[in-house]
Amino acid sequence: MFKRLIAVLAMILAGTAPALAKRVALVIGNGAYEHTVALPNPANDAQEMAAKLRGLGFDVVAGQDQTYADMRRSVMNFSKKAYGAEIAILFYAGHGLQVGEQNHLVPIDATIEDETSLDFETITVDFILRQMSKDVKVQMVFLDACRDNPLARTLARRMGPSRSGSVGSGLAEIKIQETGGEGSVIAFATSPGDVALDGEGTNSPFTSALIRHIDTPNASIQTVMTRVTGDVFEETERRQRPWVNASLIGEVFLNKQETAAAAPATQVAALGTAPTAAAQQPAPAVAASPSATQSTIAWEREKLIWETAKASNTAADYEAYLGAYPNGLFADFARNSIKRLSSQNQVAAINPGVVPGAAPAGAAVATLPDPQKAIPGTQITESTLGWNRTARREVQARLNLSGHDVGRPDGAFGPKTRAGVASWQTVNGIVATGYFTAAQYALLTSQTATQYSAYIAEVNRKQQAAAASRSAGSRNTNKRRTTNRNSGGSMNPAGAAFLGGVVGGIIGGAIGR
Repeated sequence: MFKRLIAVLAMILAGTAPALAKRVALVIGNGAYEHTVALPNPANDAQEMAAKLRGLGFDVVAGQDQTYADMRRSVMNFSKKAYGAEIAILFYAGHGLQVGEQNHLVPIDATIEDETSLDFETITVDFILRQMSKDVKVQMVFLDACRDNPLARTLARRMGPSRSGSVGSGLAEIKIQETGGEGSVIAFATSPGDVALDGEGTNSPFTSALIRHIDTPNASIQTVMTRVTGDVFEETERRQRPWVNASLIGEVFLNKQETAAAAPATQVAALGTAPTAAAQQPAPAVAASPSATQSTIAWEREKLIWETAKASNTAADYEAYLGAYPNGLFADFARNSIKRLSSQNQVAAINPGVVPGAAPAGAAVATLPDPQKAIPGTQITESTLGWNRTARREVQARLNLSGHDVGRPDGAFGPKTRAGVASWQTVNGIVATGYFTAAQYALLTSQTATQYSAYIAEVNRKQQAAAASRSAGSRNTNKRRTTNRNSGGSMNPAGAAFLGGVVGGIIGGAIGR
């Protein structure tokens, strides 16, 4: 131990620092397909994932809309960089297909006319995995390639009935191979053999959740993937459940942040393994962040209590959360909410006509107290709000109602939504980051309370009208069918077109903004 301290001191005196763990990643997003259905999101998925991984210290080999030659070159460059890495990551978004339980990633210029095409027009996942097993401690694979793929159906037809059964929708399960390192993590956007959704926003549901959680401070990759799975399952209304196969000998952290008070003997290894037995003295207790010290069950319990307090939005419930978690992840937000509610109650006491949380007619627009303006929103502060897709649609609707156009509320926070958030922050004298804090969200809710109530009422009215029209159309159709059976006639095409136009217009109005 003494020799190690001397070595570290010598490096500091020499103006150098210990080398960081080697991290490399291959990130590819293919969407502009030339011979099959194009996908709108993979290029965006790859671009944002590459930026996220670079922020986590990865040397990233990235490519968008790559041909077969481009992909081979990217894999080769990645292979050279991956040798001897602490962590190597493969992220792929785009079309993929499985044949005989072998997974193939599809370049944008692939035609897949027959079985021979697989060897000369696609790149197998196994081939890339072999490049990631060369003295690499931890391999991670994220495949958002389970979309519905017409190329697979074409191939199945041309292979004939005896062999077509080997062509499957989605991707096949990947068996983890022991490589002598510290383990692997393999994650699919959905269960093996199932088809994933490309999403309505600028990112797929799987990649959107992965980007949201992968850099959470002091969260192990096991915890990250649990949260990703939960988000996707909820946001797709239980239609898509990501599949994760992990074989790790310890916790792996992509964004490990040690506390300043931690002594060398208490530090966790770079890959999240337990401290070695070299420390002879008992380590002093160190207050670590909840993400690093709580189990998944404990974290979910804290999150549930916080969600309950946030939903009730009363000082008593926020105080109850603080009583259970005085140093919890949401403790600062709870204290800010208590101050806000206290301030509103004081105003209501002076003017009984004022309802806490809602601006009276003709009153000035609500503002955040100056100390809260100084707290900038970040991806972390926004992720702690725990919004699902429905909640994000509400936020987008409220931004539109406040005069900051973010387009049709779809639950996907792309560049246009981020720009709208930043514009709203600027107008309210808040640091314009494009990300919310809990206090900022409370302010937006307060500002748009009246407008949003009217908006929801109008949406419900249109939905009821559309349902009534569909019901009336169904009754009329049944009546005409009865008449046609009796008379031998058929429905007037012009009448059918008119009825379809009316119903389509009503439905379009209900779902549009």
